[in-house]
Amino acid sequence: MIEWVIGFLAVMIGYITFLIRSSSGSHFEDNSIDAFIIKDGKEIGNKQQGTKKDKYRRNYTSEGRQILIIYGTEYGFSEEVARNLHDRITSFNSTSGTLNVEFQPRTINAKHYSSIVWDQETVCIVIISTSGDGVPPTDARDFYEFLSKSSPNMSHLKFCVLALGDSNYPQYCKTGKVVNQRFLDMSCNPILQCELVDSEDWNVINPWIDKVINLLPNIEIEVKMDYLDLEGLGEGEGHSRNNPFMAKLKVKKQLTVLDDTEDRETIHCEFDIADSGLTWTSGDALGIYPDNHPIYVDNILSLLGINGTVCVDPPVWAYITDKDKIRIMMALMKFYDLKHVKPELLYEIKASLSESLRSAEYEHLFEIFESDDALVQYIKTREVMDVLEEFSAVMSIDMTPEKFLSLLKPLQPRYYSISSSPLIDPNTACITAAVVRYKSEEIQKKKEGVTTAYLQDRLVVMDTCPVFISRNPDFRLPSNHEIPIILIGPGTGLAPFRAFIQEREMAVEHESVIGPTLLYFGCRHKEKDFLYRNELETWHRKGIIQLRTAFSRDQDRKVYVQDLLLEDGNKLWHLIYQNEGIIYVCGDARRMAHDVHYALLEIAQVQGHLSETDATKYFYELEQEGRYQKDVWVT
Repeated sequence: MIEWVIGFLAVMIGYITFLIRSSSGSHFEDNSIDAFIIKDGKEIGNKQQGTKKDKYRRNYTSEGRQILIIYGTEYGFSEEVARNLHDRITSFNSTSGTLNVEFQPRTINAKHYSSIVWDQETVCIVIISTSGDGVPPTDARDFYEFLSKSSPNMSHLKFCVLALGDSNYPQYCKTGKVVNQRFLDMSCNPILQCELVDSEDWNVINPWIDKVINLLPNIEIEVKMDYLDLEGLGEGEGHSRNNPFMAKLKVKKQLTVLDDTEDRETIHCEFDIADSGLTWTSGDALGIYPDNHPIYVDNILSLLGINGTVCVDPPVWAYITDKDKIRIMMALMKFYDLKHVKPELLYEIKASLSESLRSAEYEHLFEIFESDDALVQYIKTREVMDVLEEFSAVMSIDMTPEKFLSLLKPLQPRYYSISSSPLIDPNTACITAAVVRYKSEEIQKKKEGVTTAYLQDRLVVMDTCPVFISRNPDFRLPSNHEIPIILIGPGTGLAPFRAFIQEREMAVEHESVIGPTLLYFGCRHKEKDFLYRNELETWHRKGIIQLRTAFSRDQDRKVYVQDLLLEDGNKLWHLIYQNEGIIYVCGDARRMAHDVHYALLEIAQVQGHLSETDATKYFYELEQEGRYQKDVWVT
């Protein structure tokens, strides 16, 4: 514990030093975090929705060869890849020297699919992710349903699909695979086979983009005026991922006891979203855009020799800008990902390596580029600042601010299940977040989660931060309160169930009859990280829920929620099979959800006397019926 206290004090001292330097001329003329937009040579602190034209939403005013790029994204990465492809096609127009009429890429969110006139399209490229355990991104659901239910003959259309996913989930890249098959079913002609991408692997994405670019000149595309009104798409949508609401933090409190470095640090935050127009349903998530740590930003700029007051164009994904310039310090703090390294940054560094400095001391840095596996492994274990620090001794790199920014990923929002019901207070959205702090074994450095550390360490009560609602329509309470529900959520997986239980309590207060509500909660220690203990025990005493707890470290034998499920096998099977109860699982996908699933299979085999095959089929059918719902994530 002392180690973390010392580390926290060091961070705060550094942050104060940063503010003092800011006011004394190092990077800023004043110490205001918000005074960073430059207009007519002056700073303005108000955050405005931009009027600068998005280059991906400009209408074409001359004839050309149109190419349709559709992206479906939950967290923003599919959009990043789509824009990368868009830029590559545009660049090809200017460098090929063989085109009489240019290609005209049009990049649109799948939620705008109804604007597409399919008879007018010749080439369609789909870049789509699979969200969670096999479901399409929220914005792409209607497009997904359209493809699933439509059966027109579109033999004129050439297409290809890039399917993004995470192999830690059982239904890896399912959405992209289904979309690809539906295009085939409609007699469309593939120009490439469906490409599967695991965990944002640019070593797969970049060669795929190369293949697409090389194929385009061989495709006959009619020269005509474009019918799509790209500038009109998305207007008047209110607050969203691209236009978040600046919500005030009303409450922040610690939920856990921290006695040593092994203890889990979890916080409860409440955001004021009054007058935002944002609405949600229990089961939805709150998207939050964090700020990068200002000290990390300052260190990166110092390593590159770039002054933080240098003005740059805001990125196209910036959520609080107009056509004016912004300072690079704030651009890095708010809009660029400093946690995850883009391969292009390493390629740029490789080109600048000084062979004269190659020696036994630095040989390991040169060896990183000798195989793709070594490069991938290096990127996985480093952040942007780590890379610049480690290579600073052997590179002679002189990047412009614009060049450096082009080698970074966009800073994406993080998502947290809303742990309060809108029926209790529609103007206050609560979240429950486990603060991520750890030591990197590879480089022996302390690391932290971007958003959770921002919420805990730097966002103070009454400050504002950008938020929006992320829908989760596959994780919903039944409208009939009498249906039994089984809630399985250790740790912060409890968050959406707190909202569910609030609604069941409200139903009781309105004299409605509620069915059995079983809550399986697990944590390490009863006296340290039993989240919302008073609330849960009160609900249990009032008969709102039947509470089952697993405290894994409070006895010699570790006990987890899946162990409790097996103990209650007879009761659970009766609720599921006889009473048509609904199972909800929320939390870690890699271990917990996997172990819970196999516990449920065992219950079906022992209590229901099903074979392993029949048990697997049974729970698959429950998923299809919406009676086995999961909100799980990979940590």
